[in-house]
Amino acid sequence: MGYFTQGFRKYGDVVRFDTGASATYMVSHPDQIRYFLTENAPNYSKQELSEDPFLGNGLFVSEGNYWRRQRRLVQPSFHRDRLAGLLGGMVDLVQRTLTAWEADATSRPFDMAAQMGSLSLRMTTRALYSEEPDAAAAAAVGRMMWIMNDRGTFMSRLLRLERLPIYKKKWADFFGTLRMLNVKAKEVIAQRKAGGPQDDIMAMLVAAKDRDTGESMTDKELRDEFMNLFSGHEGPGVALTWAWHLLSQNPDIEARLASECTAVLGGRAPTLEDLPRLRYATQVFEETIRLYPPAWRLLRTAKDADTLGGYPVEPGASVLAVPYVFHRHPEFWPRPDVFDPDRFTPEQKAARHKFAYLPFGAGQHICIGNNLALMFGALVLAMVSQRYRFHAIPGRRVDIYPGIALLPKGGMPMRPERRG
Repeated sequence: MGYFTQGFRKYGDVVRFDTGASATYMVSHPDQIRYFLTENAPNYSKQELSEDPFLGNGLFVSEGNYWRRQRRLVQPSFHRDRLAGLLGGMVDLVQRTLTAWEADATSRPFDMAAQMGSLSLRMTTRALYSEEPDAAAAAAVGRMMWIMNDRGTFMSRLLRLERLPIYKKKWADFFGTLRMLNVKAKEVIAQRKAGGPQDDIMAMLVAAKDRDTGESMTDKELRDEFMNLFSGHEGPGVALTWAWHLLSQNPDIEARLASECTAVLGGRAPTLEDLPRLRYATQVFEETIRLYPPAWRLLRTAKDADTLGGYPVEPGASVLAVPYVFHRHPEFWPRPDVFDPDRFTPEQKAARHKFAYLPFGAGQHICIGNNLALMFGALVLAMVSQRYRFHAIPGRRVDIYPGIALLPKGGMPMRPERRG
């Protein structure tokens, strides 16, 4: 992140990196980002993931007319009224997590990254197919995501480190977990077709029909969307991990969040009617993903020659926007490195350039689960803040590990303190 940040500070809104056979252009002005992600999006493909064995040809990867068809079929599963129906399950998950913490009477440190990752995984699987993974499956998924993050680092992709012998065992583990998930996807699809649970996202996808042709998705298409939606579980957990880190560094903001939660909830579990009143909790989450966007890069490949910010871009070049960098653009973010949730009041949001803040991407590949992530983030912050505050481990440096997600290197050990 320092490399990209320094490049932006030294050279400005367009920076060219020579990376071997082709160049990479990092663009950081919202106008340029809007141009290559939306206005001239057909010229910029997601080539790097076109043959991914995990994602297949799901929404995160597909393009053109096929993407438009799939988006129409999947989108209704994420309408606000549908998300409201998931609230009870989320509340139950957080309450069980708090109960487990309270059963440990000590205040010994635990890894907040692992805790939030587990919570986010279970939330995703419950919403997707009405189940929670057992401990062995969750551990296997955790290892799989770390392999994907290792492979997703900038240097790993540049130097093709995945070819080294050390990766042989890792890839065997990766494909073992992938087979497990493929079996689960096949099982869930068959159950929904046979009239199994009908109140989760997979049930809606199985029932969805194309408005033009009346056709349903094939089993292969359903499998790919299952994997794409499943892969989104990592983001909310990573974001919440960074939120607790930032709150531990800013006690005044932490106190204001706890005060709002007490005033709105009074110690009880939140309901759907409470969510609009937990405004500051949402702002804390939004500001967290400004500073630490889980998906830290928006990468495309130019098909034809083009011009970005007045500079020529050759065919085959990579075009990169880094939210970690442009979320700190001083033209759009005063005191850009300061954690300030008041940036996200309705008035501030309305006045800001729409492409200065893209924690969920933009254009046709904007994250379909963005509203679900925001709801889940605010809910967890509100429920946990009522009972706990968290303290950083003195002397421990927190570094960033930029895999596919923007992870805390070595996890995030923190010490919990139960509120009086």
